[in-house]
Amino acid sequence: MANTQSYKKIQFYLHTFFRYFIATMMLSYAFSKLLGTQFVTQPSAYDKPVNLLSGFELTWYYYSYSLWYGSTIAIAQIISSVLLFFRRTTRLGIVLFLGIMVNIVMMDFAYDIEGAKGMACALLAMGLFIFFSEYPVFYKYFIEYPPLFSNEDRPQWINKISKIKWVYIPVVFIGFIVLISSLKNKYMGINQFYGTWKNIDKTSPIERISFQAANTFVVNKECNNVKINEGEYTFTKDSLVLKSTMEDHKEVSQNDTPNSDDKKTHPFLKGKYTVDHNSLTIQAEGNKKVVFKRVR
Repeated sequence: MANTQSYKKIQFYLHTFFRYFIATMMLSYAFSKLLGTQFVTQPSAYDKPVNLLSGFELTWYYYSYSLWYGSTIAIAQIISSVLLFFRRTTRLGIVLFLGIMVNIVMMDFAYDIEGAKGMACALLAMGLFIFFSEYPVFYKYFIEYPPLFSNEDRPQWINKISKIKWVYIPVVFIGFIVLISSLKNKYMGINQFYGTWKNIDKTSPIERISFQAANTFVVNKECNNVKINEGEYTFTKDSLVLKSTMEDHKEVSQNDTPNSDDKKTHPFLKGKYTVDHNSLTIQAEGNKKVVFKRVR
């Protein structure tokens, strides 16, 4: 009995301390977001290519892009803090807190945000202690408590066909896996062209070309997000045809007339090609050879 009382007392002190500590820290993080000291992108980050951004810079840029989204997170943190300050609302507060904190911990490790992992893990551990301190209550409410509609509340025909869910659920799982896999293979399949290629001829109007999903392409200048051209491409075993969907386009191969069957596209570049992992050569009409080196 004495050991039980001693354990209860220790649990009480830890439970109370953790509640107040979590609530206090959440307020500090929330006001940091609202007052602009968190989720702020430094000016130098805007001049870096995306692939050179650190996980921290990438995350902060993502969250700073939308002011209202960061503010919404801050408000949720404030609400969880207020709820945790009071014993009667602790259960609601800890459920809200854990929903926020689990995501933060995953983000810190997934994007390698140094300096935040330790505190995030500590706060998560404290939150789990509070949650599991009342595990029987949560289990009873979420698992054992009767559902909103009992069998008596539902129409009889619903009760009779309710077992269909044991067929429906697997069908939905398997169906979506098959459907999305098929759509991926059809529209997002990666072929030998997929990636970004740099023209070795520095005088050419085509500096970089990116072959993308759904057989589309984009032509850009190096380290410049202004599109020079974009469109769709088709290929056979040895021929490649790029068709522009931009009205103001430059035709590289020859002055072909637009396809009457497809007035929205215009020939941009076509010819015989050879490709390996790092080199793409297109022998365009008029003996014009275009050679690209793979960038990524």
